[in-house]
Amino acid sequence: MSPDFPFDSRLPLSDYRLFRTSDVDEAREEVARVFCDHQLIPLGRTALLDAAQHSVRLRQVGFNYIRYGAEVGIVPGELTDFYVLQATLRGTADVTSGCRTALARPGVVTIPAPHRRLAMRWRGDCEQIVLRVERSAVEAELRDLIDRPLPGPVEFDVTMPLHRSMARSWWRLVRHVVADLDDGGGLARHELAAGGVEHALITGLLLAQPHNYTAALNAPPRAPGAGCVRLAVDLIENQPQRALTVSSLAREAGVSVRALQLGFRRNLDTTPTDYLRRVRLQRARAELQAGGDGLTVSEVAWRWGFTHLGRFATAYRLRYGEPPSRTLRRF
Repeated sequence: MSPDFPFDSRLPLSDYRLFRTSDVDEAREEVARVFCDHQLIPLGRTALLDAAQHSVRLRQVGFNYIRYGAEVGIVPGELTDFYVLQATLRGTADVTSGCRTALARPGVVTIPAPHRRLAMRWRGDCEQIVLRVERSAVEAELRDLIDRPLPGPVEFDVTMPLHRSMARSWWRLVRHVVADLDDGGGLARHELAAGGVEHALITGLLLAQPHNYTAALNAPPRAPGAGCVRLAVDLIENQPQRALTVSSLAREAGVSVRALQLGFRRNLDTTPTDYLRRVRLQRARAELQAGGDGLTVSEVAWRWGFTHLGRFATAYRLRYGEPPSRTLRRF
């Protein structure tokens, strides 16, 4: 396994096994269920596959481990509705998107354009983590960031070298989510957190990888009025149990994500995420103080979106000067 993706003897996402087969038709049909219809053409001296796929989907992002175990050609044509982000763990593959061909190898993520014809040639030793990211989610996230309509599709540079600092940071996030899924789901599968995980992945991709809207994304944001910040604050104060994200707050406040972040910084000297975390800590403390038969700290933490009990306890102690268990015992 690639040193960039350190696993033990288990394969990535092994708890989410979809299939393992040597049959070409079965492999094509199973992969098509997750992605789209395509041609799967055995190449080379042997047509015997050892194909496998592990697959799990959050909301707008799906995570997959795929191998074929023999050299194959894969021709889906235009993907249309989604992006495939292919991170090679072992081996190589040729990825042709439109008139551009890139070499998929460890240390590089390939991102073909969904509106251009895609064809691939996987070598027999190729193993990949493949993310399916809905095109509508990428476009919605970018519209929130730049606060303007998109005249055309988002087209990323086909190759993302992971030695670049921002790309490397984004890849660490992917690795963390996959590890979290391998550990039973945790934060990535929590109702209050899943949207935030996907927001971080998609926003991080838009910031880390050059695309045809990068210049617009790097332009200075327009500062919002105090009324927009107040609307976002009211949403957080009145509905902290909702699966709120910076993007959803910005949409409801009628401003871009960056403008809302700037407004929070200027008016409240904080960020929307930190403000939401503070309100949720307050609600968790109130519940702990109210007590109740059988109430536990972990139950309260989970209810308010804190899926890592140790981090919740640390944040709680820093804010209130005591561990949550002491609050629960005292009241």
